[in-house]
Amino acid sequence: MADEAPPLPWKADVQAARRGDPSAFEALVRSVQRPVYGLALRLLQSEAEAAEVAQEALLRAYQNLHRYDDARPFDLWVLAITRNLCLDLLRRRTKVRTEELEPMKEVLPSGEASQEEGAIAREERQSLEEAMATLSVEDREVLALYYVQKRTTKEIAQIMGCAPGTIMARLFRAREKLRKKMTAEEAPR
Repeated sequence: MADEAPPLPWKADVQAARRGDPSAFEALVRSVQRPVYGLALRLLQSEAEAAEVAQEALLRAYQNLHRYDDARPFDLWVLAITRNLCLDLLRRRTKVRTEELEPMKEVLPSGEASQEEGAIAREERQSLEEAMATLSVEDREVLALYYVQKRTTKEIAQIMGCAPGTIMARLFRAREKLRKKMTAEEAPR
């Protein structure tokens, strides 16, 4: 029976990094740094904390490379480390800072949209971010992994350490909560 899984692109870099090749680990870092930072930012809602956690996650991945299971996708392993670090940090916080949410940086292609379109897009993005900020960490996490990082429910289940069916249920509930928050904001006051 032929292998159904495609070749693992990170396997050679992991093996080289384990032998002490710094350029191999750099390649691994480049392949995961954006998703790692993105997940941390979504969960922590602080650019400074997200950068710190992302750096710590990559350091821990390096320190524990000997414990990494080659049969598992490298990016999912590092995202699971990131998730755990974020959850630890959130548990250590003494109170939830709902009133001091950092506004997301506006990211629009320059010169592509008219000023009006840009303003509408910024308003919609801000409205979405504000609604997301009111959700629980678990809801933000599953939405960020699915929609922002484009992960499958199976991959999310591996990262979160639960069954894919659980992820599907969490995703459904999180979307419903987000939909209700967005609908409530659009209602005339």
